[in-house]
Amino acid sequence: NVKLDSLPLVLTGLVPGDYYIRPIMKEYQFTPSSKMLTITEGLEELIELQAERVAYSCYGRVTTLNKTPQADVVVEASGTGDCALLEEGVTGPEGEYRIRGLIPNCPITVSVRTDKSDNVRRAAPPSKQVMVADEDSTSVDFIIFHEPTTFDITGYIEIADEFIQSTKVILVDDSREAGKKIHASQLDQSRLFIFPEMDLSHVYTLKLESALSPSMFNFKIPDIKIKSEGPFQHIETTFNPIRK
Repeated sequence: NVKLDSLPLVLTGLVPGDYYIRPIMKEYQFTPSSKMLTITEGLEELIELQAERVAYSCYGRVTTLNKTPQADVVVEASGTGDCALLEEGVTGPEGEYRIRGLIPNCPITVSVRTDKSDNVRRAAPPSKQVMVADEDSTSVDFIIFHEPTTFDITGYIEIADEFIQSTKVILVDDSREAGKKIHASQLDQSRLFIFPEMDLSHVYTLKLESALSPSMFNFKIPDIKIKSEGPFQHIETTFNPIRK
């Protein structure tokens, strides 16, 4: 096998004998398709091959929403009926890909194969329709979204102003050592809280911690179980102490 890097291709050092020549290049058809050649010592042989392009390529780029290039993402082109085909390309370091061997005058569907690409949850758009002409298709770009690796917990506490300063939100990871407090958040006037970048596939307990004296107030501390699945979960609860 010899790779053609420039024209003309010169082969030297061939011993006399019979050789089988067959040019192969995707998207091209050669005439003749193959040829037998006899090499005689001391003589040169010249072979001319005519190439005709019979298929074309689809070019594009895959990035994240903030335009970061994504490597090793599998992009697929498929067609049906008389245009049945299934071809793939894989993105390089700059997020660029090329899918070869597309039949001209055929509609194809180009999409990101999330099942063949690591840590890719979905792509936008999910697919693109391309009509292959007698030229390459370009700028068939996609934005991908990764599978979440952490979990955010947000929430809102319905609480009277007078109790905000004496109340904290506590998050306990039940998947770790029993009763281990991993985060605490002091409430402010917004009554909102957030626990960012928690571990996925864990079970948490959300509690409130109050500095109020049980001898002066009647209150029930909310105790909410949360399983960290998906990118986030929003919790709303009420804390309503009643003075005795």
